[in-house]
Amino acid sequence: MNTLVKLFTATALAGLFSAQAFAAPIDVLYVTNGDSSRLATVQGNTVTDISTTFGGAYPIAARTDGIWLSRYWGSTAPQQFDLNGNYVGSAASNPNSIFAVDGAVNGDINYALGNAFNSNATIYSYNKDWTNPTSMFSVTGSDLVGITFDSVLGTLFISDMNNIYQYSLTGTLLSQFAHRSSRGSLAYEQSSDTLWYVRNNSNIIDQYSTAGAFLGSTTVNGLSSNNWGAEFVTAAPAQDVPEPTSLALLGLGIASLGLARRRKK
Repeated sequence: MNTLVKLFTATALAGLFSAQAFAAPIDVLYVTNGDSSRLATVQGNTVTDISTTFGGAYPIAARTDGIWLSRYWGSTAPQQFDLNGNYVGSAASNPNSIFAVDGAVNGDINYALGNAFNSNATIYSYNKDWTNPTSMFSVTGSDLVGITFDSVLGTLFISDMNNIYQYSLTGTLLSQFAHRSSRGSLAYEQSSDTLWYVRNNSNIIDQYSTAGAFLGSTTVNGLSSNNWGAEFVTAAPAQDVPEPTSLALLGLGIASLGLARRRKK
């Protein structure tokens, strides 16, 4: 399927299925506060668990096999936790800090905004344990902080104080819309196909469709202070399924090979 057709189709479907607002997130939301060395587990509109992490632990990558936290400041190597917030282990190496806070996941690839809290930032990709930072492209805004990966569209959403921007993985700005808060972090929820904006120094999170519609706000009991990192567990993107025409041609090819072999006998 043509890439543009895929993007258009996914966008149209997102518009259809993202219009429904939910009273609270469906999936478990993980929020980091590196200043207080904590990882909060949010279920519905309540913080159900708080784990102790390390100073400066902000960039978060949440997967089905666990959570990896990197650092905004300090010398601690990235650490892994299970989905219940229990410490599992540390990365073998300690990459240089690029001053990132929020994080995003695409399969075994992590993303973060380097030089956060500024008007110019660089998107970096990493290994799943936050090692091997690789520069991708630069973005501009006003106090850039939030980032998340949309596993349906295969794009990155990035936020600053005023707007949420959608970028392709090659750095093309695809869309943007204004949000209702100031600084905060950003998380894409697969179950609802929506974006949740976690306000900093607040216990309020806002829900938006990926097309930019404001769907509502939720107060989360126990969530407050420097909420600079937020993510839902992100599964690896599904592999492309061959189109019916391609499958038919493949079937004809196999049948032809079988016929040719019978004729040789």
